[in-house]
Amino acid sequence: MSDRTPPAGDRANTDYTDHTDRPALAAAAAEVPDLAPWLARRATVRQFDTDAEIPDDEVRAMVDAGRKAPTSGTTQMYSFVWIRDPDRRERIHELCSRGTVQVEEASQFLLVCIDVRRIRLLLEHRDREFRTTPAMGLLEGSIDASLAAMGVMLAAESRGYGVCPIGNILNNLTEVAATADLPAGVLPIFGLCLGVPRHGEATENAPRVPLDTVLHEGGYRDPTAAQLDACYDAMNEMYGDSVYGDDRREWQETLERYWGPNGFMNRREGELLDALRQQGFFAARGIDEPADADTADADSGAPDPDADRNGNGGGAA
Repeated sequence: MSDRTPPAGDRANTDYTDHTDRPALAAAAAEVPDLAPWLARRATVRQFDTDAEIPDDEVRAMVDAGRKAPTSGTTQMYSFVWIRDPDRRERIHELCSRGTVQVEEASQFLLVCIDVRRIRLLLEHRDREFRTTPAMGLLEGSIDASLAAMGVMLAAESRGYGVCPIGNILNNLTEVAATADLPAGVLPIFGLCLGVPRHGEATENAPRVPLDTVLHEGGYRDPTAAQLDACYDAMNEMYGDSVYGDDRREWQETLERYWGPNGFMNRREGELLDALRQQGFFAARGIDEPADADTADADSGAPDPDADRNGNGGGAA
């Protein structure tokens, strides 16, 4: 038992207001201010000052801050690809099916990427074997990259800049990877715009579903009908005078547009699988387990139809 833990019989009468052994709970001011109220007000910026600039050294400092994010097994399976060329940014905007002009208007644009290529190179540099499968590469890499990107976003917002993640690169992920000349083992998962808000601050109305529908005490519970109604009541507040449209819209339309049978997510599924293949994530069998006939061909030494795309070298096809 830790010497900081009182015996069970003494806990009821213990005064926990003096947290001298735990500075985070002490009354004294913490070195880092309480960010919870600020985070509760934060919002995405979708309109940037096109004449404003973010100095290169600040971009590097903000990405450097993001590198301190937690990572799985110290592997750091992410990279940020800094897209500087205006023509490439315009092309990526086109591949997003337009509608995300922030890609061109923000001061800086990054592609947030899963990066298992660096892991392979590190292992080969020490004469060790590397193998990846698409499911775990995608899952672990997405976690690592998203945590690091959130660190970059918080660093940017703490300096007064605005941020806008761009998920629409998933509409044409293979072409985005090719446009950015990404090699095998590197997969972009979203874009990140950094810039100066056109109106001086984030102005978007960004409600969220109620806390009791995302925080489950003691175990997961399906929301009640009343809680589901409360979700709609909360999220419908974002419509009206906002980027999302007039007050005749309702949130179920947005959910269906993303997750309905013909929604964005279902339409993007095939594109994601193509991008995983193109970027070498199928070098080991995983999501797309081959049929018996394909397995027999592989065992017999027959050529792998994806060999050119899944090799160790070369860029996106």
